[in-house]
Amino acid sequence: MKAKSFLFALPFLLASSLIAGPVLEVRNAEGKALQIQLIAVEGENVVFSTTGKDVKEHTLALAKFDGASQEKLREAGKALPPRLPKLDIDVSISNRRDKKGYFMVEQVVSSKVKLRNLSTQIPYPAAKGYVVYFGQDRRNPGMFKVMGNKSFDFSIEPNKAFETDVLGFKTSYDSDNKGAGNIGGYQYECYVLVLTNAEGKVLATKTTDGSLRTAIDKDVSKAERLVKMNVDQVLNKELEAN
Repeated sequence: MKAKSFLFALPFLLASSLIAGPVLEVRNAEGKALQIQLIAVEGENVVFSTTGKDVKEHTLALAKFDGASQEKLREAGKALPPRLPKLDIDVSISNRRDKKGYFMVEQVVSSKVKLRNLSTQIPYPAAKGYVVYFGQDRRNPGMFKVMGNKSFDFSIEPNKAFETDVLGFKTSYDSDNKGAGNIGGYQYECYVLVLTNAEGKVLATKTTDGSLRTAIDKDVSKAERLVKMNVDQVLNKELEAN
C-alpha cells in the first residue's frame, strides 16, 4: 500500500530526531485501522510517526480519527513529556598553529556553536551544551585524549538562533612524526558536542569523528559520561577508558 493513501496524503518530515512514544492501534474517521507511534498531542492535532522501515513524521487533526481513537490519543498524550522542537546545529572550529622551533608546533583551538530553533511555535527550553575537545598523539593515533571540556547554558525562542563562543585549549606537539627523536605531544583531532536537559539527559550530539559518532549511536550513555570527564582522560575509539 502506498504511503499517500495510508497517511491521508499528509506532508511529512524525516523522523531522524523523533522522541519515542507509545505505539498505538487506532482507526481513522472512516474506520480504517492504523498503527502509529505517538509523538505529541498539541491542541486539536496529533503528531505521530509511521511504524516499519520507512519512518516519517506527520501531523493530523484529531477529528480525522474515530471517537474511541481520539480518546485513546488524548489519554496517551497526557503521559508524554513536552515535545522538543528540532534544532539546526552548526559548530565551527578555530585552529591556530604557530611554529616554535624547527619541528615544534603550538596550537590554540576554540569553537563557535550556533543553534537554530526550527519551530515557529515551540520554544526550546533551558538546556546545557558541552564541547569536548579531543587530541591525538601522532605516535599513538588510536587513542583520544580529552584536551578540554567546556559548557554553556542556552534556551531558544521559536524561529530564533543562539550563538556562543566556546573556549578551547592550548597545546604543543612535535610535528616530525617520523623522526627518531620525536618527543610527541597531542594535537587537536576532533570535538564532540553534547546537548542535555536540566536533568542531564542527552538530547542531541554532534561530532566530526566517525568512530566516536558510531560509539555514541550504539550507546548514548557514553555521551552522558563524556560530559563529566576531566581533561587528560585518555579514551579509545569506543570512548572507553584505556
